[in-house]
Amino acid sequence: MKEQLLTVDYIDSQTGNIIEFYTRWEFEEDPFYGKARIKGLDENFGTIKIIADVIEGSNLETAYEEEEVFMHNDNRPIYAGPLPEIYSANWVHTDGKKKKQLFMVPENENAKEYAITQTNSKVVVKRVL
Repeated sequence: MKEQLLTVDYIDSQTGNIIEFYTRWEFEEDPFYGKARIKGLDENFGTIKIIADVIEGSNLETAYEEEEVFMHNDNRPIYAGPLPEIYSANWVHTDGKKKKQLFMVPENENAKEYAITQTNSKVVVKRVL
């Protein structure tokens, strides 16, 4: 299944089912992904929220609907479908402190080369998922 935006119609059609969900994230942000059993939708004060039992990962109930697309509470759209490839990068920052970051690689990019461009450092990269 190709990734798709989590929309009101899609969530409504998945009531009772378990879905995988995630947001795309940039190198310095924390990942947001998980699995949830959808119970339905709740309309409240002009916004629609997802009612779900979260099986693993981040809480879908904090998502809100904007123009028929569900958004995480920091305004990132939520996608459904198989989880993307997730990598871990370790490097030493210019201040001498060790850094670690989970990230996902843009299409047609090499994970290590992408991490190097984002950190400007020698970096150790491992696939997590």
